[in-house]
Amino acid sequence: MSEHDDELVEGPGEEFTEGEPAPSADAGRRTSVVAIVGRPNVGKSTLFNRLVGARRAIVEDRPGVTRDRLYGVVNHDGKSYVIVDTGGLDFEDESLGGQIRVQAEIAIEESDLILFVVDAMDGIVADDREIADILRRSGRPVLVVVNKCDNPTLEIAAQGAHELGFPILAVSAAHGRNAVELHDTVLSQVQQPALEGAIASTLVGTRVAFMGRPNAGKSSLINALLREPRVIVNAEAGTTRDPIDLPFEFNKQPIVLIDTAGLRRRKQIERAMEKLAAIKAIRTMERTQVVALIVDASVGVTDQDQRLARMAHERGKGVVVCLNKWDLVARDKKAAHAVQVQAEEELQFLERPYIIKTSITGAGRDAGQGHARGLGELMEACLLTARALGKHISTADLNAELAAAVAEHSPPMFGPKPVKLLFATQAESDPPLIVISANHGRCLPASYERYLLRRFRTRWNLRGIPVRLVVRARGRTNSERGRGANKTAE
Repeated sequence: MSEHDDELVEGPGEEFTEGEPAPSADAGRRTSVVAIVGRPNVGKSTLFNRLVGARRAIVEDRPGVTRDRLYGVVNHDGKSYVIVDTGGLDFEDESLGGQIRVQAEIAIEESDLILFVVDAMDGIVADDREIADILRRSGRPVLVVVNKCDNPTLEIAAQGAHELGFPILAVSAAHGRNAVELHDTVLSQVQQPALEGAIASTLVGTRVAFMGRPNAGKSSLINALLREPRVIVNAEAGTTRDPIDLPFEFNKQPIVLIDTAGLRRRKQIERAMEKLAAIKAIRTMERTQVVALIVDASVGVTDQDQRLARMAHERGKGVVVCLNKWDLVARDKKAAHAVQVQAEEELQFLERPYIIKTSITGAGRDAGQGHARGLGELMEACLLTARALGKHISTADLNAELAAAVAEHSPPMFGPKPVKLLFATQAESDPPLIVISANHGRCLPASYERYLLRRFRTRWNLRGIPVRLVVRARGRTNSERGRGANKTAE
């Protein structure tokens, strides 16, 4: 993590019509889907992590940690299936809990098998019986997973779960007890044959991470793009916790949208769960190509937004700036202009990133049903930025631009010696690295390097991405090396 990471541990425009939401799980599905459900704090996320073999879901010893549907891929014994983690079904919480129940119900509807997790240490409680009634009405096959059976005594006590009327299996997700048996049982009960051979655990497409401070509107934008309430939106800060990867198609181009936790300054984060959510969001940068920095237009670019943008830039990621909630400032032209200018000034180190204004208004705006503006422009900017990040410039074109730059403004002297820039080539992409061969190594002042970079950025539209420039001395020929060796011998 960079020096900036320790600060974290977390109107106008066209109407959006171009994007197409990802198909449902049932549409053209090639493998089986297994949903994990149960009341809060019975170990669903621990079980999810155990099955996928990675710490994908945040786990903490308190209810309500998982909220959105989190998908993973289980590969076992040459076969695969998709696993879905859901939030705990809490029948007393009617606000956020109601939205969590909706997400769990969607997972139940699209599943081939349901893993109903109960707590061996608590025994069967009233909420478990109510959930069992819901699952019976769903018509889906159900396997009761009695979790936290850490010893044979608890395994015997787990037999009491037969009262729910479903087959049971006693496991300990935390310690891996009976994990192989669970894999085998799942594969034997899925409605469709599992796909032979492992399936990919990552989605294909340009990866765009929506990042920003809490309540900037990241989840609302993603729901509007997908046109469904795929991720939970709530006025409570920190609603999103686990990074959620969502397949999407824009103008027939595959994209993976990644919703992340809102990031606050470290001193504002109190719970370990929030710190872990923020760390996961930061790590999401490492596996993405473009960061869509979501800024609340009514607040403007803050120090925290700058830190996030700088972190992404230093990691070699493209950045697109999204001034969200633009409808709150659009009517006051003077204020709107001030917000635009402030964003350009505070984020100028990103080198002219695309700055897109978005808004979602009307009924159902948090559920993907509102009137959205600017989202098509936002997606187009993300794709342009991703293309710039991976662009490869031919040596001939690069040298033609270098010659034009030198002809217009020659490089300054290197001490008493003149500087000659001989040729340039692109050595790497993602992000681009341009190497210039000169008669002296490191002979250009920072101001002239910036001049060359501006030329290259403008010529090839390299906006919002880091472009690296290295100037090195021309290598000596064999005859020159031989003369140097003879002088040393003398």
